[in-house]
Amino acid sequence: MPKHRSVALLIETSKTYGRGLLGGISRYVHTHRPWSVFLEERGLDDPLPPWFRRWQGDGILLRSSTAALAESVRQRGVPTVYLGESRETGLPMLHSDDCAIARMAAEHLLERGFERFAYVGLNGVVWSDQRLDYFAGRLAEAGHECLVCEFRPSRGDHRAWLSREQELTGWLCGLPKPAALMACYDVVGVRVLDACREAGIAVPEQLAVIGVDNDPLLCTLATPPLTSVAHDLDRIGYEAAALLERLMDAEEPPEGEILLEPSGVVRRQSTDVLAIPDQQVARALRFIREHACDGIDVDDVVQAAGMHRATLKRRFESLLGRSPKAEIMRLQLDRVKQLLRETDFTLKRIADLAGFRHAEYMSALFKRKEGITPGDYRGKLASR
Repeated sequence: MPKHRSVALLIETSKTYGRGLLGGISRYVHTHRPWSVFLEERGLDDPLPPWFRRWQGDGILLRSSTAALAESVRQRGVPTVYLGESRETGLPMLHSDDCAIARMAAEHLLERGFERFAYVGLNGVVWSDQRLDYFAGRLAEAGHECLVCEFRPSRGDHRAWLSREQELTGWLCGLPKPAALMACYDVVGVRVLDACREAGIAVPEQLAVIGVDNDPLLCTLATPPLTSVAHDLDRIGYEAAALLERLMDAEEPPEGEILLEPSGVVRRQSTDVLAIPDQQVARALRFIREHACDGIDVDDVVQAAGMHRATLKRRFESLLGRSPKAEIMRLQLDRVKQLLRETDFTLKRIADLAGFRHAEYMSALFKRKEGITPGDYRGKLASR
């Protein structure tokens, strides 16, 4: 019987990126020759585990943030594929294409009609710098400039981070608006949203924000939920495992990096807007987005916007192509669809949470707009 190959997975288990890679690796292993896998809980910056010094295996899949750790692994002379954040390791490397990431983010924001753009990144971090270069380059092709704020969050020093947060808030307040902003990754995107909320900057009406990584917990717990560019982590993990298998079969390593396209933009509320220079309409939109499911009507929007009903309707339709009432209903139905997807609540409970007084009216409106009843919609999702 052939011996199972012994493979060390030196990949963080504490973050969405690493767990996504592990999912793709697992898929490869289960559809090809099995491996004997060495894996433990670890973070991105953790040192090599003690057992690694004694380990005598056949291959390594490595993800780390430091070139020094990659060099220590390279010196072992074991076939290795690198999936980390450094770019010059001397190891075969496979990762998400930063150029494609930045271009997807730029195209998503350009489609919304913005003419002012900004980027918040981590100064001196290779992938952040590359995303900035590609993002600004795509905007330049479209005839736009990009304002930049770069910082490095301090780990374990709360007071230092507070000062940086204040700097970020001041910088965001000074941006000409409406504007659209790319954050180098979701953690920074969430901090931008926090700063906007602190400063009273309406997101997305005054500032649309997009991140990178599509970390579901970070993105959906943010206020408002954060739009993000998603890596194709399953494919990266799968292709990395396939490459390692070839290296263990004594094939020559590929020249240069292997870059894989991200899977696309996952749209959420932080960019769900068209660029609107009309501040009163922007104020009305923000009020609707925050209270659409609280049972509001157009009179409440009129009061929040501080303008006459007929004027609000005319300017709303001119800028968005729909009325304030239609916008309220659109957001209510989006909430209904979310609850049908993610819960087993009764229609009465869903109607209450979406701001409808009667489940019967909600169901009739849903059928008229979506061409299907709420029950059939839920049934189709369950059959997939």
